[in-house]
Amino acid sequence: MRQFAGTDVSGLTRFAKQTHPLYAGIIGLIAIELTVVAMLVVSYSYLMLTAPEWPPAGLAPAPLLWPSVNLGLLLTSMVTMRWAGNRITAGDRRGLILGLLASVSLHALVLVFRALEMAAYEFRWDDHAYGSLMWTISGFHFTHVASAIVGTLVVAILAVKGYFTPERQLGVVVDTLYWNFVSAAWIPFYLALYWGPRLI
Repeated sequence: MRQFAGTDVSGLTRFAKQTHPLYAGIIGLIAIELTVVAMLVVSYSYLMLTAPEWPPAGLAPAPLLWPSVNLGLLLTSMVTMRWAGNRITAGDRRGLILGLLASVSLHALVLVFRALEMAAYEFRWDDHAYGSLMWTISGFHFTHVASAIVGTLVVAILAVKGYFTPERQLGVVVDTLYWNFVSAAWIPFYLALYWGPRLI
């Protein structure tokens, strides 16, 4: 049986990011996902600006309450993730765990509120272009929030097991980068979907 040689990364720290394939991989993933975010916002904006009526007749612009609450929760979760990373840099494993779990709890609330919002939509995904984009963008972001929760729970489990130290925390750094991207991605979606129809 053929054996594959691995790369010894035991000596790398969060401060050797540029040489680590994991760091390069997450930057590449974020670049690809950022392109998808831009394409969705541009598609929505183009249809909004060219349609004779947006949203379609009989529909009011989507309510602002839950999307605004979610924006606040997502931005707050970026702060708790930053705090978690600072805690492990200071050698505070308990603080890291608490910060990760607080962040996961905030994202879990986002999923609950997003699900309630989507359940209240007065249209199906295949009723019109507006409905299609609302469901696609909401579902796209919902899925990414869920994936960020799963990844961060894995990091939290490793933290409980004592895997991360001030010298070995690249996993926390990479998870935080993805977390912040997912949280910040809601800003252009929020502005386009909920404020765009009110401002045109």
